[in-house]
Amino acid sequence: MPNKRPSSTEPKILTIHFDGPHPAYSETKDVLADSKHRKAGGVYFWAIKVDNSFRITHIGQTGTSFYQRMKEHIINTLGGNYRISDPDALGRGEVKSLWEGLWREGHRERLPEFLRDSTRLFEAAKRNLKMEKIFLAPLVTEDRMRRRIEGAIAKQIRKDKAASSLFPPDIRVLGRLTTEVPIPIRIVTPVKILGLPEQLDV
Repeated sequence: MPNKRPSSTEPKILTIHFDGPHPAYSETKDVLADSKHRKAGGVYFWAIKVDNSFRITHIGQTGTSFYQRMKEHIINTLGGNYRISDPDALGRGEVKSLWEGLWREGHRERLPEFLRDSTRLFEAAKRNLKMEKIFLAPLVTEDRMRRRIEGAIAKQIRKDKAASSLFPPDIRVLGRLTTEVPIPIRIVTPVKILGLPEQLDV
């Protein structure tokens, strides 16, 4: 019998190629200086290597450029707007918070407290960034699709306790709406990312 042809109504699989790992911290080169995708937009994640695999610490998407978004992320981390963790704990795949971040509710008016302890926190933030690696997936697509991919990856990572050990549970993402038809994607990464499957519906 002849091979069955895919139905014209079946969605085409979109392949997402992640490029990396790229360093998040350098005092000699600008962020993403080694990436040809630095001016592109798309989906990205940050991860830290624990044992033999990487664990995701942050997932995001941008319609401007990866360079601009990564620069903002680094500035927000060093400036206390984002969480700062104990670097030794991070290396073990654990979160021991030293500073929760000025963006979080309950911390938005604690700038004086951050400034009083800024020397210690700044050094810890630098050590955090030195462990972080950046992975980029350039995409030419609409904003909604980028957000659906971001949300689907975040949801999948949160299903795995070990894979999500460094991923903040209060980071909100906008995944697929109940009114939207699932679209399959194939995920290609250059290294093993804990909890990230090769195929996913977004």
